[in-house]
Amino acid sequence: MTVKNAARLITLASIIQILSYLYALPGHLDEPTWSAHAQFHHVLGWIWLTGLNVAIITLAWGPLQKRDKGGFWALLALFIFAHGGHFFTSLAVPAGRPLESWYDFAIGAMSLIFAIGLGIGWRALSRQASA
Repeated sequence: MTVKNAARLITLASIIQILSYLYALPGHLDEPTWSAHAQFHHVLGWIWLTGLNVAIITLAWGPLQKRDKGGFWALLALFIFAHGGHFFTSLAVPAGRPLESWYDFAIGAMSLIFAIGLGIGWRALSRQASA
């Protein structure tokens, strides 16, 4: 497996995350239990998540392709924030998490795709170091 395959999987997971949250965004706007300020932060959060994923894709196709270990560690850190954020928030605010259990599985599957990409990238970088 190559770092290009790693970047492909990481990109796929990032695009799925952006589009998934975009799909869910309108359902929360104009929600009667949310204040206008809470809705503002919801949209702002999606914009931040999109920016985070753009940075991830840039690192996957830039520094990772050059086999830069610093780029790999940055991807790992961004993975924790971008894909772990849902689970950390569920622990911090359990009453506010989505009621549908499939949601956790979908986020987990998306995270697994990204993690497999990281594993492939790490393996490629490790082989380079030992060569």
